[in-house]
Amino acid sequence: MMTQNMTKLRYSLCFVALAALVTSVACSTAQPEEDEPVVEEPEPTEIELAHEETGLSIEALEAFDEGKELMDDDFSTAAELFEFAVEEEPTFAEAHYNLGMLYGDMDRPEEAVEHIEIARDLEPDVFDYTVAMAKAYAEAGEYEDSRRLFEEVVNRQPDNLTAINNLAVISLREGNEEEALEHVETILREDNHNVGALNTLGLIYTERENISLAEFVLNRALEQEEENPDVHNNLGLVYMQDGRLPEAVHHFQRAVEYDPNYLESRLNLGSILIEYLDYERAYDHFEHAVNMAPEHCVAKLGFGAAQFATGEHEGAHDSYEFYIDECDSEHISSYERLAELNEGYLQRPEEAIHYYGELIDREEDEDLITQYEAEINFLEDQVERAEEEAQEEQAEPEEPEAEEEPDAAEEAEIEEEPEGADDAEGIDDGEAEEPAEDEQNDDTDEE
Repeated sequence: MMTQNMTKLRYSLCFVALAALVTSVACSTAQPEEDEPVVEEPEPTEIELAHEETGLSIEALEAFDEGKELMDDDFSTAAELFEFAVEEEPTFAEAHYNLGMLYGDMDRPEEAVEHIEIARDLEPDVFDYTVAMAKAYAEAGEYEDSRRLFEEVVNRQPDNLTAINNLAVISLREGNEEEALEHVETILREDNHNVGALNTLGLIYTERENISLAEFVLNRALEQEEENPDVHNNLGLVYMQDGRLPEAVHHFQRAVEYDPNYLESRLNLGSILIEYLDYERAYDHFEHAVNMAPEHCVAKLGFGAAQFATGEHEGAHDSYEFYIDECDSEHISSYERLAELNEGYLQRPEEAIHYYGELIDREEDEDLITQYEAEINFLEDQVERAEEEAQEEQAEPEEPEAEEEPDAAEEAEIEEEPEGADDAEGIDDGEAEEPAEDEQNDDTDEE
């Protein structure tokens, strides 16, 4: 596996070789036939050194290097770069590992497991891959596999308190609070100030709805490590559960300050701000969350609500459609919002009719069903009238085009015509008067 230490070692060797070469030239007593300039070859880049060391392609290494730089700022682009690297070099273990870790942050746990597992298979002796694999299994809900790997870590390193704490978290997720508490007590006997164990203990008390003890131990954890985003997020959840929203918001904000990509705190903040009608700030948090994890269902639903509230109706439509297509096809509120968007803001009556129909299929309240049916009848009348008007417009004959008036050039030609033309005009006028006289005679005879 490529490491920074190996790179530095290669640089120092190149430097020593160059120094030895310069010394040998300076100590030589032979007179050169003619002076030739010494051409210094440029030092190889880190990518080139890694290529020589590992045999991996320059293109894969460049993509990997760029992906690592973007991991904290642009998840989607970083993932594409790592994907290119592993496609170019399928045995590139470190690229698989970083791609798996990134997928974990993007809430794509199954893909995270897949790539970290490949990395571990390629380099089974890398301990970090085993720990990451255990965490990925836990996030994917595969608790038995996660427990097996963490127990393997503890067997190899009995003093690994982090692995023991992860076993406590797995027990808690499985609903076994007593076992989780046993693991935490084991850690705290060894290290009474262990932040991870105090954080887990706070979660245990939260599950037991013992708010005062949860608050106490989590604040103890913050005394040891003020900038720990996990503790701030969990303390915010405690305050939410206790109805102390200003304090909850404070700790969620602290979590985001210490880790801008802390997804859970972004979602918690966005939900509270939506409830308190602070739509602009809620929009910012949900947008960041969706950029991090484009397929995260809660992030997508919250972003749809924020888009609707801020007038971004087309985007809200897409977000709600994603939610019912990919997350929950029975979510009544999303169908209601889609029907409302299409009927009013987007002026798509046919789509509104479709979503009201979906609501009728899912709703049990007879009054609401009657209301939805009335909406459908109204919209169908609108659609029918619009079609009739369109047909009438197509059936109306086109008005004849008005004759064009002569332009200035044509008028000039008329003015310059010879006198004969004027006589002809006079004859025409005379002939045009005769029928008028006949008409007068006819009128006299009739009288």
